[in-house]
Amino acid sequence: MLPIFDKFMLLVPPIALAVLLIYTYGLFFRSIQNRHLLNVIMGVVFGFAAAVAMSAPIPIADGMIIDIRTLFIGVAAAYFGVMGGAVTLIAAVSLRISIGGDGVVIGVAGMIITSIMGLLWAQYIRPKVQNVFKSHFFLGLMISESIALGVFFPPEVRINFFTGLAPVLLVANVFGALLLGKLILREQALVTETHRLMNAATTDPLTKLVNRRSAATAFDALPDLHDISHGQSMFCIDVDDFKGINDTYGHLCGDAVLVEISNRLSACLRPEDIISRISGDEFVIVLHAVTQAQAKAVAERCRAAISKVPVVAEDEKVQPSISVGAVWTRCRLPFNALREKADEALYKAKSNGRNCVAFEIRAEAEMIRENAVA
Repeated sequence: MLPIFDKFMLLVPPIALAVLLIYTYGLFFRSIQNRHLLNVIMGVVFGFAAAVAMSAPIPIADGMIIDIRTLFIGVAAAYFGVMGGAVTLIAAVSLRISIGGDGVVIGVAGMIITSIMGLLWAQYIRPKVQNVFKSHFFLGLMISESIALGVFFPPEVRINFFTGLAPVLLVANVFGALLLGKLILREQALVTETHRLMNAATTDPLTKLVNRRSAATAFDALPDLHDISHGQSMFCIDVDDFKGINDTYGHLCGDAVLVEISNRLSACLRPEDIISRISGDEFVIVLHAVTQAQAKAVAERCRAAISKVPVVAEDEKVQPSISVGAVWTRCRLPFNALREKADEALYKAKSNGRNCVAFEIRAEAEMIRENAVA
């Protein structure tokens, strides 16, 4: 039998490989939005790690091998769910069957047990044990349950296994679970923080609508128009006498009114339309590939959605209204240039008594000429 130190050294390379592969998880986590696809990919990655572990096993008898594959199977099931765990398990079981030998049945049974233990940990232990060290210590113990299958080894192998290799596998599983779990959580935290910072930089914290910069970026990415009856329309929307709402009901109530207005406006739009809170009580909406009639109807629908039903906020009933300045054109203009025209229309809506829509159709030649002069 190998000395204990040598046994540990045989298990180190697969764990080192897994540490390296965790960083690929960070790359996939950042770039893949579909979590089911991410879990499948990580199942493939951990299946590869399990295969590497089986490529350099510790032989204990003819056709019977010991390695660290259960660590990768258990962690995959624990962190990547049924789909990721199943992919890892299928890869590992397929390779073990291809290797053959007297230990195939015990080996496959051990892998199935380990995968189940990983899923049970994710379902029952992880949500209840908040301490990360304790939680992953339990994970290491649970994925070591398959060690108990050593009782089915031949008598001459069984004693050497439990006195020599079993303790090594137990320590390796616990250490590996602690290490891999910490690294996975670290990558998840880094990606979550990156997403939080990106979200803070691109959205309005109160209404959760995109901010001005993001709206301009989305506007620039709109495709070209091909139907000559279609154009693009921009609305500049201002809440009528919003200062009066704040002065009368307080700023908390005013904030709640803005949130409700943003929700109602969003409900009037298509998923592909752009809506942004530009400043305090000013919103901008962009409709792409719409006819004049469609744009005018949406503008009026937005106005009516705000004025018809009061907003109940902070135990107060507030009846807000909005003025809408809308412009429609077939000409493709920069964001700020089109907003300037919508702002001019908004001024007319305010001058017309508020709670109304000022809708303008700008000819292509006129828009090009004015934009060139500007």
